[in-house]
Amino acid sequence: MNYGSMLGDSFDYTKNGLLGNWGKWLLLFISMVIFPLWMGYQWKIYQGESRAPALEDWVGMFINGIKLTVVSIIYFLIPMIVFMVVGGAGIFMGAAADNLGAGALFGILIGLVVFFIFSLIALMALIRFARTDNFWEAFNFSAIVAHIGKIGWVSYILALIILWIVVGVGVFVFALVTSVISLILALIPFVGWILALILDVILAILIGPFVGVFTTRYITHIYNSVAAPA
Repeated sequence: MNYGSMLGDSFDYTKNGLLGNWGKWLLLFISMVIFPLWMGYQWKIYQGESRAPALEDWVGMFINGIKLTVVSIIYFLIPMIVFMVVGGAGIFMGAAADNLGAGALFGILIGLVVFFIFSLIALMALIRFARTDNFWEAFNFSAIVAHIGKIGWVSYILALIILWIVVGVGVFVFALVTSVISLILALIPFVGWILALILDVILAILIGPFVGVFTTRYITHIYNSVAAPA
């Protein structure tokens, strides 16, 4: 897996799809507020086309976004139920052994591990669902786990860590620079705070769609790093 190439392509993909197309950029930000629309746009990116998809067929985007949202909720609920059961069992065993804290900690740790594993599976499941448009394929655990196995669990986790670092550093630097500018604007009498607030809104509109498209494209690259499962 060529992490540098994936990052570079994801950046170019996002830049070419958004830069200069401010109407699309603004509409994507609005879609993030009406989140099923954003999930529907992610559905399009998951298809793996070489260029950022157009914003069209809003009804279809909304419906596909709802479908992805439902799958995401289910993938969230499963580890949460396990977390509650295992956590409760840990507390019960800790109480029985007169060590409530250790039992609770053990249950929480097991629950967090399950939650982390399901999160990894869920990312690939969403792309599989978008590719097949088959609800049950989103829960074809054997095929999804086999696909991750072909990618390599270590390579997969490392790819996500690299993504988190790149996005985290980028957002931090961007936020730091804009905070300095906002503080300078706030020094202007009367209108300074208004200008700073307007700047913050504009920057949120700028950074949200860019990071969202970049991240979605990068995760799609992870999925595409091996042949799609049958």
